[in-house]
Amino acid sequence: MEKQKNNPKRIGFNKEQMIQFLRIMQTNTDRLIKANKKIMQLEQSVFHEKWRVRHLVRLVRYYNPDEPVSEEELDAQIKGEMN
Repeated sequence: MEKQKNNPKRIGFNKEQMIQFLRIMQTNTDRLIKANKKIMQLEQSVFHEKWRVRHLVRLVRYYNPDEPVSEEELDAQIKGEMN
């Protein structure tokens, strides 16, 4: 395999354009990091809400097992009473 020769030609961007490109990349990277942080906060919030609902459902079923907890259970109970 031959070694590549040093090519003195530049890729076509001057110093100011490269600096502008790097600033744009930095801005986008900062936005991505902020968005990722917000997504993680929302995921954690949803996890805690789901945990809270599961805990409350367990409490309701412990104290009154016949009490409907979801809409599906309520609909099934209403249909059962109608028959």
